Amino acid sequence: MRNGQWRRQWGWLSGLWLLLVVSPGAAQPWWRPDVRVLETLQAGQVNWTDSLVLSRERATSASRRTADAAISTTATQAARQRLLTVLTEVRLDASRLLGAVVQESPALRQALEEAVADAEVYEMHYFPGGIVESAVQLPLRGRFMTLLLPANAIPSGGADEPSPAAVYTGVVIDARGLAIQSALLPRIVDESGQTLYAPEVVDPVLAAQRGYIAYAHAFDRTPTQERIGTNPLVLRAHRISGETRVDLVLRSTDAAQLRDYPTTQRLLQRCQVLIVR
Repeated sequence: MRNGQWRRQWGWLSGLWLLLVVSPGAAQPWWRPDVRVLETLQAGQVNWTDSLVLSRERATSASRRTADAAISTTATQAARQRLLTVLTEVRLDASRLLGAVVQESPALRQALEEAVADAEVYEMHYFPGGIVESAVQLPLRGRFMTLLLPANAIPSGGADEPSPAAVYTGVVIDARGLAIQSALLPRIVDESGQTLYAPEVVDPVLAAQRGYIAYAHAFDRTPTQERIGTNPLVLRAHRISGETRVDLVLRSTDAAQLRDYPTTQRLLQRCQVLIVR
């Protein structure tokens, strides 16, 4: 390649690189992977970062030529019905799937069915032959989340804590490399098995509003900062508790930062907790 051609090609590539790097319209730069934790189940998908469960289903027009509103409605109803199946596959905690709990609780079953009936349509695709595909999503929050939580009293704060702890805006448990499994209600304990974070220590109203827990691949970008703020307390998980790889164990020194200070206790009560995996 001649020098002039090489310089022109290099200049073009350099300009393209600068455009990609500094472009103000790029909300998620291509070299930074999504922070969201997504789990694909047999009947659908769970977004553990935004606390959403998703499903999709298709319907076909009898004429196979046009996809009218009735077929779109049929596809949406089928997707919502499939959503119930997805929910039964979601892990509730270290020992149960959500489906097992639903079978034991008519009230929970009714709450789930009512929530699924209002699941939001977030995509609608039309294909040749009168085929319509509807995709729906449902937040893992609301009344049925309240029913999953035990009746509890919010722990009261103890003595005043040192001022540096008061600036924390959330709690991050770094569990990267531990091959954990996501669940709706994981527990965090210390090395002796004492509970640090569990369904019985949270405010059920706030748990219903924002979800008991969230998972992500990072904590320094949107949407995780909406949950834990810009200055979270970051603690490293020591190991996993149990064969299902759901619950986490903290070292005693790290556990003390959650257990011994009223400010961090309040962050736990308010479900301002994120697990990075």
